[in-house]
Amino acid sequence: MPRFASLTWWSLAALAAGVTLGLIGHLTGIAVFSSFAGAAQSAGELWIAALQMIALPLVLVLTLSAIGSARAESVGALGGRAILLYTAALVILAALTLSVTSALVARYSVAPETVRAMNAGAHLSDAIRNAVTSAPQGSWVDRVIPRNIFASAARGEMFPVLLFTMVFAAAMTRLPSERRAPLVDAFQAVAAAMMVLVGWLLAVTPIGVFALSYVLTLKTGGALLRVVGVYLLIQPAVTLLCLVLVYLATTLLGRVSPSAFARAVAPAQIVAVSTRSSLAALPALISGSRAYLRLLPAAADFLLPLSVSLFRISEVITNPVKLIFLAHVYGIALEPAAVVSFIVTIMIFSFTETGTPNNGGGIGFRTVPVFLAAGIPLEGVIILAAVDTIPDIFDTLANVTGQLSATTILSARAAA
Repeated sequence: MPRFASLTWWSLAALAAGVTLGLIGHLTGIAVFSSFAGAAQSAGELWIAALQMIALPLVLVLTLSAIGSARAESVGALGGRAILLYTAALVILAALTLSVTSALVARYSVAPETVRAMNAGAHLSDAIRNAVTSAPQGSWVDRVIPRNIFASAARGEMFPVLLFTMVFAAAMTRLPSERRAPLVDAFQAVAAAMMVLVGWLLAVTPIGVFALSYVLTLKTGGALLRVVGVYLLIQPAVTLLCLVLVYLATTLLGRVSPSAFARAVAPAQIVAVSTRSSLAALPALISGSRAYLRLLPAAADFLLPLSVSLFRISEVITNPVKLIFLAHVYGIALEPAAVVSFIVTIMIFSFTETGTPNNGGGIGFRTVPVFLAAGIPLEGVIILAAVDTIPDIFDTLANVTGQLSATTILSARAAA
């Protein structure tokens, strides 16, 4: 964790340095800044190419490893009612996030020259986006169950690839243990090796962030600062609005008073804000629920750990906010089918994420192909990820609140 914290600060420092130097170059017009931009552009493109190369394989092996393992198998046999509640809550919050974010970004006018400059620094991602948008559309059946899974992967169509991976992993769980175990071990070993590669890419994240922020600021001037600043206002605002809905749902469906729920979740929220880890907040969740809420005995012993393991509402809040916001900034018209595919994929990912802090300053590697499949330039995702320390605090706050809320509602339903 100290390593991740250090990487966060180095990435933020790199962002600040890149923006500062780029702004000086933009305002002064000194030739040396433009000359340096060529080297920075090359470094940034090299780093982005490495990210794009590793992202999709990493998603596949992690999903295969998670579902095929004994842990995922045991989770799959638990709490059907809980899974239904989690899914329904994620759908509702995603819909609320999309509508609210769309209304908010509509009030933010992006200057045409900013759009042109932002797109000028997104050559690699534009190539992928063009490949996605120019791909044969066919029927919805072809987009969900393609005839050629390799062609879908090449086009960046994330959802059908993930669906095939999940079905294959589920088939693995039906094998006898003596045949399944070697496959699981192999996928876990490959996943571990891939995470070593991720560690190498994370180590140079500050360099990539510096290069991208420098080039973009040199072209856009102070516009990049305004873009980042607006995002840092919108994301917490949407998250807090979703939390209001969570408190209301808990009161109505969980049959508890707002004050009792607030007192029960407050200790965990303090831990969440300070550690950015919902897993670290589990003891506080258990203690608070026992002190202030009349839950069934099984709730704290079974449902609460299950919620902490599987239920993270931040995934369907922050990622759709980024999607809508970046599409607005880059002037990308999102197709409804692309948005639905994005949300479904993010929901699936949310069930297999860990409740640990964001790998400070690094990219959420599993979501990279999803943004690319929607046509969003990766450079924009990287810039927002570099300032995710503040949004990550609100994300963890939302997660622990949603986890105790779901447990409270499930306990009330079971007692009825």
